[in-house]
Amino acid sequence: MIMQLVDTHCHLESSLYRGQLDGIIAGAKKAGIRALITSSIEPGQWEQSLSLSEKYDIVHCSLGIHPWYIREQDIPALDSLKDMARRRGAVAIGEIGLDSNIDRPDFNLQRRVFEQQLAIAKEIDIPVIIHCRGAFNELLVAIKRTGLPERGGTVHSFSGSAEIAEVLMKYGLSFSLGGILTYRNSRKREKMMGVIYPDHFLLETDSPDIPPVEAKGSLHVPANILYNLKAAAEILCRPEEEVARQTTENAARIFNLSL
Repeated sequence: MIMQLVDTHCHLESSLYRGQLDGIIAGAKKAGIRALITSSIEPGQWEQSLSLSEKYDIVHCSLGIHPWYIREQDIPALDSLKDMARRRGAVAIGEIGLDSNIDRPDFNLQRRVFEQQLAIAKEIDIPVIIHCRGAFNELLVAIKRTGLPERGGTVHSFSGSAEIAEVLMKYGLSFSLGGILTYRNSRKREKMMGVIYPDHFLLETDSPDIPPVEAKGSLHVPANILYNLKAAAEILCRPEEEVARQTTENAARIFNLSL
């Protein structure tokens, strides 16, 4: 039986996929992926992300500026983000966020650009896809100050504790995890998974980044979500079919996907 799955975070824009996307999308469909969300990381990718969502029937896109790639000269592009996302059907604003584990861009600049993008998502009422490392307190401050869209959003590749998850859930956020699930040796992660499942857990691949252990050394593609599903089911002690159904329902609800 082929299960219905949603990859809520990947990067089809990557140069690693150049010339291979037809086969990659076919492989995703064969794996049971009914929808995937490809996330841009800087304004130069926005048009590419939109074009991919228009070309492939299972592809949806999110538009944003990732904290690693913020440049002062790109900030004026935020003026066009709202109209571009609303007019051309982006399902989220992302990948956006905060990262205190890097020296540049300056964290105050990260915060300013992040809050601008939160405000855009709230105004046009589409969810956010958030990257956060080492900055969960600052993330919470930004959310309290700016607010979130009605459907909230996701913290992708979530690395926080169960306690952090419980706080963020109160503000309407859910959590997606990918290849890190296949490293089955974290009691902290197991505890956190018990808190976010069933209603606030989603699957992702973050492909071509963070491959599962079963696919290390090869090109990481969305079809590898099956490894992440298997690992999640083992951690949760739930059937794969149930986890697939629940995460797909969660993704459809948050990102308003018709599956």
